[in-house]
Amino acid sequence: MKPTFFNRLVLAAFSLLAIACGGKGAEATAQTAGTGGRTLVVYYSFTGNVKTIASAIGSQLEADMVEIQPAEKGLDYAADNYAIGSRLIDDIRRSPNDAGSYPAIDAVDIDFSRYANVIIATPLWWGNMAAPMQTFLYHNGSQMAGKNIGLVVSSASSGISGVVGDAERLVPAGNILLPHLWIRSAQTGRAREMVKEWLDKINFNSNQQTGNMRIKISDGNHSIVFELNETSAAKSLYGMLPLEVKVENYSTNEKIFYPPTTVSFGADCIEGDCPAGTLALFSPWGNVVMFYGAAGRYNGLYILGKVIDGADGIRNLSGTICVEKQEGMTGIGGPKADTDKASAVYRPDGSRAPKADTAGVYIHGGKKFVKR
Repeated sequence: MKPTFFNRLVLAAFSLLAIACGGKGAEATAQTAGTGGRTLVVYYSFTGNVKTIASAIGSQLEADMVEIQPAEKGLDYAADNYAIGSRLIDDIRRSPNDAGSYPAIDAVDIDFSRYANVIIATPLWWGNMAAPMQTFLYHNGSQMAGKNIGLVVSSASSGISGVVGDAERLVPAGNILLPHLWIRSAQTGRAREMVKEWLDKINFNSNQQTGNMRIKISDGNHSIVFELNETSAAKSLYGMLPLEVKVENYSTNEKIFYPPTTVSFGADCIEGDCPAGTLALFSPWGNVVMFYGAAGRYNGLYILGKVIDGADGIRNLSGTICVEKQEGMTGIGGPKADTDKASAVYRPDGSRAPKADTAGVYIHGGKKFVKR
């Protein structure tokens, strides 16, 4: 029996409350990360030491850089023996689960689905992670599930265990790499050398730069490309491909399909808000969801990835769809061989067509033909 929308609403009533995203303050200007690399470096710097360290990281990796900035400008956190910074840290310690405990930062706009690795560079304040960086991770840590997380900390002399604890609390499903990099203030001049040694220790360059997992979903008329995250559920779905399944309408904002076998998932999977273009697994029923309208968090609704091309086509998908890996299948001369079905038909862009029953150019057996 197919689940009803009422069932979904009842289940949603028991879900966790959605964590609000984005920074506070109407005057904040969004800062957008580029998409040139598979690594993102996010840093906050008050004295300039962390900025020097972050620059050393960026110069050694093909990385995109985002600097976190407090929304309230001109504050001297060091005044009166760091009285302001101490108060901000105390507020977070008292109520770490309250969004109001965290100081406002300028808004940032980051597409985390583009990145396999996130390096967090932050100073230490009173034994903890600097408050502005905590704000950023409070609002964005859930989007780093399954990603490789590098932690870099600058302090005068204090140990960094409190900062590590903050990172583990704020990015609970991240793959936090060991060891962490601790650079004391007096060592900032050696940042480039210390960063290189650290990257070698964690074997970052050879093992952490993972490739894209991209899939294409098409019905012969519409084609959508998603980039998957690196959670166990996403890898499980990716391992099943290619698939031919029926797409179904559900509610007013999503299309769904049921894989022929169960998509497995583990503790690394993450629930969260689902903006339009989100691909997700609704684990209680086993169906994959493509959202063409925004949705809130549901218990057991795990984010698999995000659309990177063809978002407008999601709402128009119908009938039988092909779900396949996007692995360099471009051009008429090089469609990927289908080892599962000798009768497979492809479009010129290399995506598989369920049927060649509409007018157009198709490829079968490595040869082009025209359907009129």
